[in-house]
Amino acid sequence: MGRLYTDKTNGKIERTDLYLVKLIGDDGTVIENLEPRRLFPLSDPNHYIVLLDSNEKEVAMIRDITALDALSQKALLDCFREYYLIPKITQVLEVTDKFGVLRFKVMTDRGEISFHIRNRHSDIKNLGANRIIIRDADDNRYEIPDYTALDTRSRRLLFSYV
Repeated sequence: MGRLYTDKTNGKIERTDLYLVKLIGDDGTVIENLEPRRLFPLSDPNHYIVLLDSNEKEVAMIRDITALDALSQKALLDCFREYYLIPKITQVLEVTDKFGVLRFKVMTDRGEISFHIRNRHSDIKNLGANRIIIRDADDNRYEIPDYTALDTRSRRLLFSYV
């Protein structure tokens, strides 16, 4: 079977679990236990979404989430909201460097968090438009949507190590 491209003309998507959906084809075919994943979660989150089976094999592709009906869009966005939960850093409280490992203590929209990163060059990415993504040693991600909105001390702490 070739790649199945899905939109509102040939299928619907329903959420069945925290991260899982089912695909209902226009012919009544139902494929369950599919994990939606964005191929470009940071740079193009609404395009090129794959639906993977339990063996992580691609079952279907959604080229554009807006080409789906409203309920299917909501099902996917609800899954993504849980799966791609990225705390937003609102203040940098402390940064220390010990043996090349940066330890961060930050305030986020979800409360105070401490984490460390091993490689400041690959784990801190400027995505343009003043947006920064930080990946910690446990592969968690944190976002600074606009570093110019941080207070002066936070910017100084952040950029003294970046």
